Amino acid sequence: MTTVIQFLVFKRDHKWVVKSGDSERFFSTQREGVDAAIRSANDSGKEGKPGAVLFQKSKSEFEKIWTYGEDSYPPTKSDLPLTRGTPEPGKLADTIG
Repeated sequence: MTTVIQFLVFKRDHKWVVKSGDSERFFSTQREGVDAAIRSANDSGKEGKPGAVLFQKSKSEFEKIWTYGEDSYPPTKSDLPLTRGTPEPGKLADTIG
């Protein structure tokens, strides 16, 4: 069974954080963080390490919002659950974090 690499998106100290393993990247908006996490999970999947994006809903609860091989890339706004600032269609493919 292949291990899925998790990309966590959460807010800390007025910044949005994307964390995977020991790596953390910071963004000014939720949309930028979610976009970057999905791009990273997609890139990881292309390299043979499937990725999943989890969004923090509360202090102890995360919701899976995108998974390599299961969800379309780039996702359309309607593909993702409602979060504040979901990615705009086409934006993911055009920007590199």
